[in-house]
Amino acid sequence: TLWRSIAAVLIVGISIPLVIYFFHHGSKTSRVANLELTKTPSRVKSKIVLSDGSEVTLNSETTLRYPTEFGGQTREVYLDGEAFFDVAKDHKHPFIVHAGKMNVRVLGTAFNIKSYANDATSETTLIRGAIEVTMSDRPSDRIILKPNDKLILKSTTFKKHNSDRHLAAITTDSVHTNYALTNLTYLKSNDTTIVETSWVNNKLVFKDEDFTALANMMERWYGVKIKFRNTDVKDYRFTGVFEKESILQALNALQMIEPFNYKFKNETVYIY
Repeated sequence: TLWRSIAAVLIVGISIPLVIYFFHHGSKTSRVANLELTKTPSRVKSKIVLSDGSEVTLNSETTLRYPTEFGGQTREVYLDGEAFFDVAKDHKHPFIVHAGKMNVRVLGTAFNIKSYANDATSETTLIRGAIEVTMSDRPSDRIILKPNDKLILKSTTFKKHNSDRHLAAITTDSVHTNYALTNLTYLKSNDTTIVETSWVNNKLVFKDEDFTALANMMERWYGVKIKFRNTDVKDYRFTGVFEKESILQALNALQMIEPFNYKFKNETVYIY
């Protein structure tokens, strides 16, 4: 009948885009599921060499998914956490890192990506070469980084602190990810220590970090949990370097900068 014919046409019309959708997303899920996985626990760093010769240093509590052999037109990996990439040059096959909302595209360069799920911000820092960064929720924005540039992403309104003297761009779109382009952070004006990549040299370096952000860093560095019983201290800001200090030595050093009390029990630090 006429109505059965119309219904059949509608079903076919609906089925075609559904097949395309599931084929596209299903293939992507299958592709990621079939990748090799390297994961570093807290207090541990590791280094791997990919099939193209690219070297990747993984920070604590970081997961990297990558193919055993690169094929196709691009070299794509998936990062959750922080890693330093020294990418082998191959102009015919761009190297792409998917990290949270960031997609970092390079040919051959050295850069650092920090994209932990529990951090308020994500960062990409370029040491040499050039990279192009796009965001999953801002596909029309393409940001080119040059050496010594740092891109900061935040999902809520970006706050400018007095220390952000090199802030170059801020977006205020509350719907999409906000981002700012700034420079590498040096611990001191006459020091060559780069805060963003100091972890590669087994140093926990922080400059004007609030206690919440520093606590996240210390959790990964020392393999502990830090819980705030006094929320007022979360806004304390710290600058310093930890290298061989224990968690208790580090906390005692912080107490010399700002007043707070702590209790350490069962691998958990309670801040009062």
